[in-house]
Amino acid sequence: MKRIFSLILMMIVGIVSNAQTISEQINDLYKAKEYKQIIDICEQQILSGKESAYLYYNLGNAYFKDGNTSKAIVNYERAALLDPNDSDIKHNLSFAYAQQPDNIEHLSLGFLPRVYQHIYRFCSVDVWAVMSIFFLIVLCVSLCLFLFAEKLLLRKISLFVMVGGLFFGVLSFVCAQSRHSELTSHEYAVVMEPTIGIKTEPMTTAMDLATIHGGIKVKIVDEAFGWYKVMLGNGKEGWILAQYVERI
Repeated sequence: MKRIFSLILMMIVGIVSNAQTISEQINDLYKAKEYKQIIDICEQQILSGKESAYLYYNLGNAYFKDGNTSKAIVNYERAALLDPNDSDIKHNLSFAYAQQPDNIEHLSLGFLPRVYQHIYRFCSVDVWAVMSIFFLIVLCVSLCLFLFAEKLLLRKISLFVMVGGLFFGVLSFVCAQSRHSELTSHEYAVVMEPTIGIKTEPMTTAMDLATIHGGIKVKIVDEAFGWYKVMLGNGKEGWILAQYVERI
């Protein structure tokens, strides 16, 4: 048992030490203005499965400093997806979008969808899942008390707790699903080409519906034959070759 505990402790220490080493390397490279090396380090870490908001944030910073605003935006977006409440990520993402030449007015979420988004982003998927299991247990225990308790007061309290457990259990489950879907759907993308036309049909000979520039965020609503049907922030839809965008 002691050996197992020691091995686990050594693994934890190793992970923390490696994280500190990477962080120190990135900080030193920033001071030396070696942005391409930062890009290489962050991308290698992400490819090895060590995905994190920290790595995407620094990757975005390095790309921005290196003059690639489109790649900076897509990585800031990935960082914001993993850690939507980080003020530094939000600030840098807003600043990067300000450099984007397209002045497209975005349709905003309604009040209730915006409130719900804040709620399900408040916790991670794992936390919501644990909470849903906890409230399910509360529901089961309170149901048993309601069915078998002899005192009327205890039955009234258990009924109140049961209703609360049902409500919060369902809410936690739905929030877990929403957050998981947001993290895995990859329905948004960023245009990588400096200038590209959105087509009326998935054909190179089709008429241009609009001309957009690199760094603009689009929603993928359909795909066919190597083309994506995308929706701009203002609700306008058109087709673009899949190779010209990078999914968030």
